[in-house]
Amino acid sequence: MRIPENNSLKTEIEEILKLCKESEAEYGEKASYFNEPVSEQEMTEWEEANGVKIPESYKEWLRFTGKCRIVSNTATFWGPKEFHSNFVPEDLVVIGEMVGDGEVVCFSKRNGHIIGFFEGKIDEEYENFKGVLNEIMRMLGKKQK
Repeated sequence: MRIPENNSLKTEIEEILKLCKESEAEYGEKASYFNEPVSEQEMTEWEEANGVKIPESYKEWLRFTGKCRIVSNTATFWGPKEFHSNFVPEDLVVIGEMVGDGEVVCFSKRNGHIIGFFEGKIDEEYENFKGVLNEIMRMLGKKQK
């Protein structure tokens, strides 16, 4: 996978890719995948159709991959075609899942923060998507010990 040079998440993406590679012995080669990036046009079309801005930090991720799975059920993230607001408060847009136990990752339409939503309540709140990636790295590091 190619990471755009000017991507603000480049360091975190490189570390996630390294941790995914290291996990192959335990979880298998297909435990992680990263699809092609989302085009700027697709992001803009979604924003215009929904009257909502995708947070810039998540756009940076989408410029790397439009859909991915990170080490089995650790995390899955989607592109705009799969965003939804089912089973979450009206302010939230679901962009993925974490830990495979029902926690969804969302962004707030109001402030662009990235939200972990679990069992009907906000579980975590990050100012940007980098916080989510740091949490994933923490979880993967823990799993590898």
